[in-house]
Amino acid sequence: MKERRYDIDWLRVLAILAIFLFHCTRFFDPFDWHLKNAEQSVIAFLFVAFVSSWIMPLFFLLSGVGSWYSLKSRTGGKYLVERVKRLLIPLYIVGMLILLPPQAYFDRITNQGYTGTFWELIPHYFSGLISIDSQDLHDPSFLLPIPFSGHLWFLQYLFLISLVTLPLLLYLRSEHGQVLIERLAVWCDRWGGIFLFLIPLILVLISLRSLFEGERTWADFIYYMVFFVIGYLIPADKRFTEGFKRHIWICLVLGIVAFCGVGFIIGSMGYSYPGDESFSWIYVLFQIVISTTSLCWVVFILSLGARYLNFNNKILAYGNEAVLPFYIFHQTIILLVGWFVIRWSMDILPKYLIISIVSFVLIMVLYELLVRRINIVRFFFGMRPKKRPAKEQNPH
Repeated sequence: MKERRYDIDWLRVLAILAIFLFHCTRFFDPFDWHLKNAEQSVIAFLFVAFVSSWIMPLFFLLSGVGSWYSLKSRTGGKYLVERVKRLLIPLYIVGMLILLPPQAYFDRITNQGYTGTFWELIPHYFSGLISIDSQDLHDPSFLLPIPFSGHLWFLQYLFLISLVTLPLLLYLRSEHGQVLIERLAVWCDRWGGIFLFLIPLILVLISLRSLFEGERTWADFIYYMVFFVIGYLIPADKRFTEGFKRHIWICLVLGIVAFCGVGFIIGSMGYSYPGDESFSWIYVLFQIVISTTSLCWVVFILSLGARYLNFNNKILAYGNEAVLPFYIFHQTIILLVGWFVIRWSMDILPKYLIISIVSFVLIMVLYELLVRRINIVRFFFGMRPKKRPAKEQNPH
């Protein structure tokens, strides 16, 4: 019988809420984004910087956990079919055709000085589907071309990572793979053993970060791939989770220290990331510190979940099913609401509260009325068909 990890389900729901609040905050931090408020906030800056250090590694790790259970009841071929249904159909139908064009419009206005109308942008938007330059090759998402990826780059990456790692995932389910997993689990069950996972993370960043400029490059892709594989290992042996729980407080302390270290290094470099001088001591140190930050916070969060969230109720059942459509909807709705709110003359806090509350309500209304109850729409959002209640059988 398949054991359900309710703590993982809870963390998936809470991670979606965290990314929702994160994107509501993006109007008010000093970093580039699709829309910006005229006034920025130091608190928003700190919140965005902190969440950025662990949220996407956590997303990919949780996806890796899900892949372990998916391959427990599917062949490799059926697994890929399920990935297409769950990731590519929402990306190319709901995302590319409906939700991403408004994001591209806001981004062009804010960052490229666009002055035309939304409808005038549409032909230019779709031209991006086939135009690829050399810089695009630094981002592996060119393998799944889309005019403007917005927040749905996660679906692009997750599908590609699922595809690329499938031979390894299947190997780890084999007899030889189980032996390897057991050895890793024994190591991670020792004091300090979980930091073995730091080695591939650090090596990836040190060797690749300086080779690719910009965000979401091959360095990030392989970095996230490592977290995905770590997630895949977790349900394979209980000793991984036990090792995480044993290190909960040391990871909290190291996570705080490493996060402060990242800020100190960036500040000392004039608020820029080390990378121009490949393999300099500051470059190597930065990759070590940023990897430590990500892993420690992810392990701390997983440990909290394993300790306190391994239970089921109706809220979890509802939230777990709503996770993917909520994610697909959320950034476009936030931007549409924020487009109006950031123009108002009021302080940042009331703007943030209005954007968060109104966006959340709109997303849930759209989910309830347009997605949850209609099977064809559920299909377009990567959801399984809604089961009809069994008809009462005639006792005669």
